[in-house]
Formats: sequence, C-alpha cells, structure tokens
Amino acid sequence: MNVLKQYFQNLSIGQLTCLALLLCLPAFLINLGTIAFIGDEGIRTLVALEMKLSGNYLIPTLNAEPYYNKPPLYNWFILIVSFLFGHFGEWPTRVTTLIFLGLFSWTVYFFSRKHFDKLTSISLVLMLLTSGRILFWDSMLGLIDICFSWVIYLNFMVLYHFGKSGRWRWMFFASYLLCSFGFLLKGLPAIVFQAISMITALFFHGMFRKKIFSSDHFIGIGMGLLPVIFYYVLYASQVSLEHVFSILWDQSLQRTAAEHGILKTIRHVFTFPFEQFYHFLPWSVLIITFFHPRSRHWIRSHPFVHFSFWMLVVNLPVYWLSAQVHPRYLLMFLPLFNLIALFVLQQTVNAGQKWWRYFHYLFVAVTGMLTLIVILMPLVEQVRTLQGIHLVWFAGIILMVFCFLGVFLDVPRMFIWFSITMLVARLLFNLIVLPIRAVTFRENDCREDCRRLAMNHDDKSWYIFGETEIHQVARYYTSGYTNQIIRKTDTVKDSSALYLVDRTLYPGFPGIQIDSLLLERGQVIAMMKVK
Repeated sequence: MNVLKQYFQNLSIGQLTCLALLLCLPAFLINLGTIAFIGDEGIRTLVALEMKLSGNYLIPTLNAEPYYNKPPLYNWFILIVSFLFGHFGEWPTRVTTLIFLGLFSWTVYFFSRKHFDKLTSISLVLMLLTSGRILFWDSMLGLIDICFSWVIYLNFMVLYHFGKSGRWRWMFFASYLLCSFGFLLKGLPAIVFQAISMITALFFHGMFRKKIFSSDHFIGIGMGLLPVIFYYVLYASQVSLEHVFSILWDQSLQRTAAEHGILKTIRHVFTFPFEQFYHFLPWSVLIITFFHPRSRHWIRSHPFVHFSFWMLVVNLPVYWLSAQVHPRYLLMFLPLFNLIALFVLQQTVNAGQKWWRYFHYLFVAVTGMLTLIVILMPLVEQVRTLQGIHLVWFAGIILMVFCFLGVFLDVPRMFIWFSITMLVARLLFNLIVLPIRAVTFRENDCREDCRRLAMNHDDKSWYIFGETEIHQVARYYTSGYTNQIIRKTDTVKDSSALYLVDRTLYPGFPGIQIDSLLLERGQVIAMMKVK
C-alpha cells in the first residue's frame, strides 16, 4: 500500500491535469450526436440554417417568420461552426457549446491563477467541468446558457481586476462591452446582471459616489454599448423595435411572480435551494462550508474571495425570486460558489481542523459506490445487449479502480482525482446510457421520421398549413433534411407542393394524404398533396 501511495502522490499536478484534459475529449465528444435535438436546440439551429438559406443574417426567422424571443448572436456562432463542419446538425451545434465551455474553463483558470496556486486553480476548473448539471446535461446540448454564463462571469472578473487597479475607464468600457454581448445573446437578463453587478462593484471598491455619475462611466456606457446600438439601428430598418423589445420584456416577465402568481413564487423560494443542491451535485455538498463559524471572517480576509461572495449574494436572488428557473441559468455562479467553498475548506486545514478529512471520507465513499455500480453493470439486461459491452465493462472497472485509489491515497489532491472520476463516469455514460436512451427517446423517433420523409419527398416544396403545430424538433429536422425554408401558409396555391396538415384542425383540407409525420410528443400529422 505504501508503494501505491507513493506512486499516486509522486504524480505531478501537470500529469494529473494532462490526464484530466485527455479524458475530456472522449467524455465530452463520444456519441455527442446520438440523441436528437431537444426543443430549444432545434430553434437555435433552425434560425441559423434559415439565415444561411435566406441570405439574411440580420433578422432571425423561424419558418420564414421573424423570431423575436432571442437576439441573433448565438445563432451566428452556430452558423460559423456549422460552416466549418460543412453541415448543420447535432455536432456543429453542440460543439459550439463545448467551445464556450472551454473558454469558460480557461477564464476560471486565468483569473484564479492570479490569486491562488496551480493546484487550487486546476481544481476549480475541473470542479466547473464536472458539476453534475454541466457534465451530464448542458455540455451535451446546443443551448445559449454556457456561452452567456461565460460572458457574465468574465464581466465579474473585469469589474474586480480593473476596479482594484483603478483603471476605471477600462473597467466601464470592458464591462459594458460584455453587457452588449450578453444582451445580443439573451436580451434583458444581461441588463439586470449589469446593473446589479456594477453598483455592487463600485460599492466594494469604495468608489460609488465618485464614479457612478463620472465621465468615465458615461464614456464607458457609450462605447461599450455600441455593438447593441449598431445592430438595432440596422434591425430597425426592417422590423419595428417597439414590437421586438415588447417581446423581449415579455420573455423576462414570464419567469416572475407577475406571470406565475405569488403562491407559486413563495413555493419556489422555499424549494429553490434544494433543487439546485440536487442539480449541481457533487460539488454542491460544499455548501456545508458556508456554515462554518469562521467562514465570514475567512471570506472577508481575501479580497478576491470576498468580491466573489458579493457577486454571488447580490445576483443569485434574480433567479431565487423568479418562479420559473432552469438550473442552466445559474452556471455563471458555479465558479464563484466553488471558489468560496474551496477557500473556506482550505482555511480549516490551516486552522488544524478535520473538515478536509471528512470530505475525503465522503468522496472516497462516493467513488467506491461508482466503482461498484460499474462492476455490477452487466446485471442490467439492457446493458448486456450493447455491442462491445465486455470491453467497455473491463476498461471501465480498471479506470474506476485507478480513480478510487487516487482519491483514497492522494488526500491533498482529492478534488482533482474526484473530478477525474466524474469524467470517467461521463465517458461510461456516453458508451452505455446514451445508446440505450436513444432507443426510447421520442425525439429520435421524430428525427428518423423526418429523415424518411425527406428522402422520399425532398424534390418538392413543403409548407406548414394554417395553425398546424409541428413543434421545435420537427421544425428543424424537416428543414434540415430537405435543405429548404418551410414556410407557413393559409392558402393552397402551389399544386406541386406538399403540405403538413393537422387533420383534426382541417378535416376538409382540399387534398389527399400521401404520408404522415411523427412529432416528438407522439402526435401524427398528415403530409397532403393538393388534388
């Protein structure tokens, strides 16, 4: 045992980092396109596809109708990556997410390294990557939120580092420029974050009275917001801005008590901490450190940690008090939470307390349970039917035992070892769970039916008739596989075209049914040809 312990402890931080980064490639990429798009992914990709097909990169559209719910910046990113891939689909859209996850991780390391040693900085990066919500959900989806969270977190860092060094004009300019990018990603939430964070940062630096109405502030606002101003000046030449901003405002209100009522909001306030604790396991267990009797003293003792604490405290209520919140909206807070918790935990070690040891016992126990689950995998009938499962099973056991020994024997670096364990778990998830899930995932059935229809009828123009609803997934795949913008119409003018029709809404449609389309929610609509 001493020989094993010496072996694991002699591995350098650089070697462990390389191991983790090498595992990231298969963990985040294998079977990335196995599961079909979910709803919002289909919207983002269809908007990007229609930009390419129409040649109009300014006005987002869905089925040729203006799409006002989100500004276009993330669609442009999907468009660029899809161009590099040479096609639209799951891989380009989801790789776009992974690109921004990589930038998010690098940003956490870059700024953490300014204040802490390499071990702490690498640990914080891996804790972000292996947070349950990111590792097993958001990193597999082509959604805006990881990119938006990176922009907001980068804004936090700008407010601290430029403010601390007294470079006020640069701080204001860079912060409002990032606000512009955030607005072009998600709209009004970027302004809420900006207002709260800017005011808090100025108070933190003791410069609120001097700088809130200063020329530096107004110059920063004017220059930083130029991208938004420039875009909407061009946009206004084609679409009413009043209509656009009314919809963006409505999108923001949909998550508040004004939309959901006071009772649902009160219930959400009480359930919110428990829901987020579940979604952000395993690292959410570190919330315990916040209740240490000396945690407030330790947090105040380190300016960067103290600033991160206030950014978390003042911004989190934006979602805590909103009745409808998805966990992916909170990703910008993860590096802040992880930093504070890890810092407090490190202080307990310096104070001669045993908190670190107790967390070590917990991570050893969890790693042991994960190893046991891998050992028992063949007992599940669905697992036994997978091709090549014996090789995956054998390799999985070896990797998990290796991780268990690392967590058990290398106590000072247990956060890195446990992160590596989580990456191995994600790799096995890709190879085992995703293929099983693909068999019963309704969106996959919809994707296959859209592909079948396109192969049989892609030589025709397609239309969606009247109020027929085909939902987001089929919206994308019908256009993607036929490589055309499928417009909505209330009239039947093109006798050579095919029409997607809800026969329950339009039983008297003047045509004959030649095929049908299975939607992601199980409904079936008709493909009609005019008589």
